[in-house]
Amino acid sequence: MATGACGINCDVCQLNLLGQCSSCGPGRSDLAAGKSAAQKRAFGHPCSILECARLNHIDYCPRDCPSFPCDNFTGSNYPYGKGFLDMQQRRRSQGPPAVDPSGRRIEIDPSWWDVLADRDIGQVANFTLTDIDAGSGHLRFRFLNRQILVDTRRRCLMEKRAKGWEKLVLPLLELTVLDYLNRVNHLHPLGREMVGAEDLADAAYFSGRNRLRTAALLTRYSEDSNGFTTAGRHLGGRIEQMGDAAIRLNPFPRIPVYYLLWQGNDEFPPRISILFDRSIESVLASPAIWCLVTLCSHHLLRGTAA
Repeated sequence: MATGACGINCDVCQLNLLGQCSSCGPGRSDLAAGKSAAQKRAFGHPCSILECARLNHIDYCPRDCPSFPCDNFTGSNYPYGKGFLDMQQRRRSQGPPAVDPSGRRIEIDPSWWDVLADRDIGQVANFTLTDIDAGSGHLRFRFLNRQILVDTRRRCLMEKRAKGWEKLVLPLLELTVLDYLNRVNHLHPLGREMVGAEDLADAAYFSGRNRLRTAALLTRYSEDSNGFTTAGRHLGGRIEQMGDAAIRLNPFPRIPVYYLLWQGNDEFPPRISILFDRSIESVLASPAIWCLVTLCSHHLLRGTAA
C-alpha cells in the first residue's frame, strides 16, 4: 500500500527508499491513521488531503472521490501543479472514448437519422415509453440521470442543462439511440428472463476484444460495495437483492441493465456480472449493446460526479 491517498506512489520516490519518508497509504488504512497522528505530533496538524480522505472514508482521491480535484489540491501547489489539475478536470468532464472494441473511431451513418425521421414518432414513443417534448415535438427520455432530446431536424442529441438544451456530442450514445429507435417495432414484454451476454443469441460477439469490460469497476468497487450502490442510486438506479450488492440501471425506460457485485472470499475472487432482460437482443444490435454497457460502466466509475 505504497500509494498515498493523494495518488502519489511512494515506491518510486527516493525519499522512501532512503528511509526519510514513508507512505501515507490509502485513506481508509491503518497506515494513514498512523501517518496522520505522526504529522499532528510533528507539525501540529495533519496533511489536509490525507485527513479529508480519512474522514470521508476514501482510499485514493483521484480514483474514488467525485470532488477531485477539490480545494485541498487547487488551493496549494502540493502535491500537483495547475496544469495537471486542469487536465484532470477537462478529461473527467468528457465521456468514454468514442471507439469500438477494436479501437476504431465510431462514425455515425447519416442514413440512420433519415430512417428515424421517417418513422411515426408517436408509435416509437409508445414502443419505448419515451416522451414527446411539447416544445419541439422530438422524442425525450432520461438516460440514467440525464435528460436527452433526440433532435431529428438538427440530426443530433441534445442534453438539458442549466441554460437549456445544448448539443451533446457522445457518439456511443448517439449510435445506441439510433439503433434502438430505428429497430424497435413493438412493445416488447419485460421480466420474462434475465440473461448475461453469454446467453444472448449473438453470444459469440461478446468474446475476445468485444467482451464486456468489468476490470476497472472491480478495481474501484471490489472493496467498496457502499460506493457501488451509492453511484447506482445517483444514476437513478434501483438496488436489487442479488450478489453482495446489485444495481438495476435504466439507461432507457424499457432497457434495464443489471450490475451484480460479489466481493469474493478465500475460495473465489471478487467479480462483477452484467445482466440484461432477454428482450434487449430484439431491440439492440450487439455493437449497440456493447456501447450501452460501456456508457453505463463509465458513469458508474465516475460515481456521484457522473
